Amino acid sequence: MRNLFYLLDRFHLILLLFLLEGIAIFSLSKHYEYQDARITNMSAAIAGKVFEIRSGIADYFRMKGENRRLSQENAVLLAKMEFVFPYTADSLLPMESDVSTFSYIPAKIIDNSITESINYLMLNKGLGDQVNTGEGVITSDGVVGIITHVSENYSLAMSVISTKSRISVKHKTLGAFGNLTWDGVDPFVMSVDNVSKTNPVAVGDTFVTAGYSNFFPPDIPVGIVTDIQQDPATSFLYIDVKLSNRLDKLDYVYIVQSKDKPEIDSLLLLRPQFK
Repeated sequence: MRNLFYLLDRFHLILLLFLLEGIAIFSLSKHYEYQDARITNMSAAIAGKVFEIRSGIADYFRMKGENRRLSQENAVLLAKMEFVFPYTADSLLPMESDVSTFSYIPAKIIDNSITESINYLMLNKGLGDQVNTGEGVITSDGVVGIITHVSENYSLAMSVISTKSRISVKHKTLGAFGNLTWDGVDPFVMSVDNVSKTNPVAVGDTFVTAGYSNFFPPDIPVGIVTDIQQDPATSFLYIDVKLSNRLDKLDYVYIVQSKDKPEIDSLLLLRPQFK
């Protein structure tokens, strides 16, 4: 009680000033409507600002917990997405339309070799997923191989890094055609043969799929020219290319399906066989 009297004695002038100002404001607002409205609006503005600041402070202290909750929620959603469909739609791939008859089955690589003379990739899609032999395997970055064996749930694709692989390709800008092959030595260096010396091919140029077969759509990247030599005994070039794909780094691929493949294959079987 003594402290209360001490405070009142020390600050009585300030308290009296606040009291008189309060009485004056109250009296003014009661007798003049304009001042009453101004005071009411000012009070509302001050109260709103105070509430806004208080809300901002509360939000700041809640942010850490909210971020933690969102991070956990994102992790759950990502896990579900990876389980349901781990492959993104790829706008770079030619899709089925009036001018293109290709569709794609996404697949995950579960085994891969690059050190043999004939290398294979095992994929987690098979007959149960409508996969068939003779279908190409690609990514949007380039060619990968061709399906050679299929079981109910899995399939084997012969990699382009195989001595038996031979894929029709063309120069991206010149349109010169050739064949992509591998000599069995360096798994990162491929060859393009049967390109005429009359074509001004340069280091850094790009070769793409020719689209002559049902294995691959046209214009899928194949590789970049790294070296060019002229064969003095023929009219063709020796061309080395670096694959657009790093086949030792792949996780997911697309299996190419052509709507017209069965019809075209049936016609190819009717071709006369010359000996």
